[in-house]
Amino acid sequence: MGSRLSSGTDHGVEIHDASGKTTARAVLGGTPWPGTSGLYWTDVEFPAPAEAGTHTFSLTSEHGGAHSEFSFIAVKPPDHSVTIQVHDKTTKETIADVEVRLGVYRSITDARGLATVDVPKGSYALTVWKLGYELFSTELSVADKATIEVEIAVEPEPAEPYWM
Repeated sequence: MGSRLSSGTDHGVEIHDASGKTTARAVLGGTPWPGTSGLYWTDVEFPAPAEAGTHTFSLTSEHGGAHSEFSFIAVKPPDHSVTIQVHDKTTKETIADVEVRLGVYRSITDARGLATVDVPKGSYALTVWKLGYELFSTELSVADKATIEVEIAVEPEPAEPYWM
């Protein structure tokens, strides 16, 4: 976390959960972030909520009353690996650097067109996308380790090209 201050020494901050309970405390470092004149910072670890989903916590300054909120998504620990193999629909060649999303989990295919995503058991929207290709999306239920083959098509050229 970071804060713009005239001086960073002994500046305490607290993180509070949605109920207002303090979950972590820290003191900002005495040296500004490189390349800034007054952004003081520190690393803070705090326990994740037990419930999966979106959570909003707050950050307060112990001196001066500054307050900010931040949101994050807590997820269950993964217990299954899903490997996605991506091919060009026409050439059948594997495709590198494809963005793969399985719900909130994401990965990018390697040079062999493979991406592995570790997820907990459940149902997910699988989305596969790369610039120049059509978006692929389907629903997927994960109950065990799995390998999924996906073919994506090159985006067709527009019927009437446009000019800028």
